[in-house]
Amino acid sequence: MPGLTDMQKAEVKMNLADVLVLQDDIWQASLYYMQVDKDFKYETIGHEAKFKNARIFYYDGDFKFAQSQLDVLKQSTSKLIANDAMKLSILITDNLGLDSNYVAMNLFANADLLLEQHRYEQAFGLYDSILTAFPYHGLADEIYLRKAQAMQQQGKWQEAVSFLEKIVSQHSDDILADDALFQLGELYEKHLNDKEKAAEYYKKILFDYKGSLLTVEARKRFRALRGDAVDEEI
Repeated sequence: MPGLTDMQKAEVKMNLADVLVLQDDIWQASLYYMQVDKDFKYETIGHEAKFKNARIFYYDGDFKFAQSQLDVLKQSTSKLIANDAMKLSILITDNLGLDSNYVAMNLFANADLLLEQHRYEQAFGLYDSILTAFPYHGLADEIYLRKAQAMQQQGKWQEAVSFLEKIVSQHSDDILADDALFQLGELYEKHLNDKEKAAEYYKKILFDYKGSLLTVEARKRFRALRGDAVDEEI
């Protein structure tokens, strides 16, 4: 189509690449992401492209290269992209050395790709194989979180609750516990119509995870559900 700006072409390439990932043509997708990254390396769309391309290498098991790209993005001017890059980088760092030949991490990355493609049954099969073969691996809480997110994508709220509660009960000392509590609060507040239960989960973040980055938002949600004035203390 004549008359498209370079930015519009980049947006089309990003959309096309996203579709190609869903179609399992990840390396053609990677090519488009790299083109956008090269042409707009100082723009938000370029940072997004770099992040999505890093995920391609993560899916393929090239964790070291993926992490090198993610480390660059930690300084992105886009808070959302920087946070996503940080989360994936931490996941790789925390779990890569727990099995010497990266078997669990490769299975997990493959399952993440299947989840991205909405192939839920196959993804869950791989996640379960990790729990069976590596019952004490640090990926367990991540697996439950992924399953909860998959259930939410399908509108299966009670199933999502069951996976999140496993994180809270079995991995309360791990890094995802406060995130699981917050998601439980949201599910009960927005989808299961139980404001009292939602308030309980937000309150638990405030008292049991005081250093959490979610504390400010949890306090706001808790006060709103309780009917407090904005400036009133708990």
